Amino acid sequence: MSLRPTVSGDVPTSTASVARAAFPRGNPYLLLRDRLGTIFTDAQFAPLFAPCGRPAECPWRLALVTLLQFADNLSDRRAADAVRSRIDWKYLLGLELTDPGFDASVLSEFRSRLVAGGLEEHLLDTLLVLCREHKLLTARGRQRTDSTHVLGAVRSLNRLACVTETMRAALNALASAAPAWLRAHANPIWIQRYSKPADDYDVPQGEAKRQVHAEQIGHDGHQLLAAITAPDAPAWLREIPAVELLRQVWVQNFYLTDQAQTVEPGVGAFSEATPRVRWRTEHEGFPPSLLMAGSPYDPEVHYAKKGTTAWIGYKVHLTEACDEGGPHLITHVEATSAPVVDLDALDDIHAALEAKGLLPDTHLVDAGYVAADQLVASRKKGVTLLGPAPKDYQWQARSGEGFTVQDFVLDWDREVATCPAGHESKSWSPDYHQRRTAFKVRFSTTDCRPCPLKAQCTRSGRRLLTLRPREEHETLEAARQREEQLAFSKEYRQRAGIEGTISAGVRVLHLRRSRYIGLAKTHLQHVLTAASMNLIRLGAALAGTLLARTRQSAFTKHMMAPTPA
Repeated sequence: MSLRPTVSGDVPTSTASVARAAFPRGNPYLLLRDRLGTIFTDAQFAPLFAPCGRPAECPWRLALVTLLQFADNLSDRRAADAVRSRIDWKYLLGLELTDPGFDASVLSEFRSRLVAGGLEEHLLDTLLVLCREHKLLTARGRQRTDSTHVLGAVRSLNRLACVTETMRAALNALASAAPAWLRAHANPIWIQRYSKPADDYDVPQGEAKRQVHAEQIGHDGHQLLAAITAPDAPAWLREIPAVELLRQVWVQNFYLTDQAQTVEPGVGAFSEATPRVRWRTEHEGFPPSLLMAGSPYDPEVHYAKKGTTAWIGYKVHLTEACDEGGPHLITHVEATSAPVVDLDALDDIHAALEAKGLLPDTHLVDAGYVAADQLVASRKKGVTLLGPAPKDYQWQARSGEGFTVQDFVLDWDREVATCPAGHESKSWSPDYHQRRTAFKVRFSTTDCRPCPLKAQCTRSGRRLLTLRPREEHETLEAARQREEQLAFSKEYRQRAGIEGTISAGVRVLHLRRSRYIGLAKTHLQHVLTAASMNLIRLGAALAGTLLARTRQSAFTKHMMAPTPA
């Protein structure tokens, strides 16, 4: 398709008159058109279209329809019908009353073009730029971030079901790509084993029987891979994505031993002796969750667990502005694989905000985003990272009666530490602790063993301190001290609002369920969800709707009220 730029003029007179008559008290979408205009232009989407070909639908209107669709949680078909039937949509889109709209498939194609062109965040970023131009959003203010889990658009599978489904997916792909080759090399018994989806009811009960069943599946997959990698097999078979995924899943879940495995012909496998395929257990080890395939139908979903919540899918981080007096607009969306911890996403979030010119002055986060090195890195960018600092989990700190690192006098220039009893350390050496630079400070056993304060200091022969680099150490200690002040509690209360944003996204827009396959499309879904939430909030702000206070029951109000004198 080719782009034929259109001039976005005024709203047609007939559409405007009907809309004004239908909404005499105003409407959020009418306000958006009157105050912000068309929001998008055709030129912004020119890279997505070919220079010649059949003319495409107006892309700036498709972008707006996409946001309206997500805001009202509509399917493509219902969104296309809304373009034809809803007067507030026609007003915002600048369409005539008689405009017939377009086919619903155009919306799916437009989303695919956004992903293929790498413009997943373009709709949100364009809206944010427009808000800054209209003084609805300011940089260097306050922002807050939190994350939530996202279920992949796949069935949740255990390991045994996953390998079975992976084998099924490979056989189905080969049946479509190379039917003649598959008929010549497939074992007839596979029809019975892999003709229908894996089901726990078909799996033998008992650990020993389940392992035998798993190793039979492993043997079948190994047989198929051996045939595919044989010298006389077409080389392009190995390039089929389902076949490559089969190879990866088999490496992750099985291993070969030198012990020969003889399977009778009636069982449905080779009758000759072959290397034994063994089912991996914790003893043999598994790859990390970030590499372990979670489903053959979406290779990018992975298993993760946070607290009591376990899921297979992704994770999304939402960042929103929370300055007083303005709409709380979502400024960035970061979608990651499920096992990626919150701390590892913070650098990307700050980099994206900096590229948009929206880096905050104060960034409110929960404990998952706070670490000593991130406190330092954020400060260098001019950002105050405000959140619960990591605790000291040494027994001295947990007991409340022992000597912590804070009780030692550290001379960083001389690289000497002095304990509460007045003894100086005997060595101060660099170390690499948990992938981070650290220092090991050791005291002498001749000083520690006879010391009258030893019971409060160490349970071993001598005290050993593990220190972060000086800048990180001092920044972390300052953050811990700041956390104990009353002003911190008052300032940190604003962070709770991001949980309300996530709650609204979950309840209204199904934020926690991916509609699509793959991280890129899931990220697009989250960006469109965030942009549509911004559209709703902008409409409310332009209409003068104030933020509601948190509702409390009559009992809570009564019990929390001050007691009369």
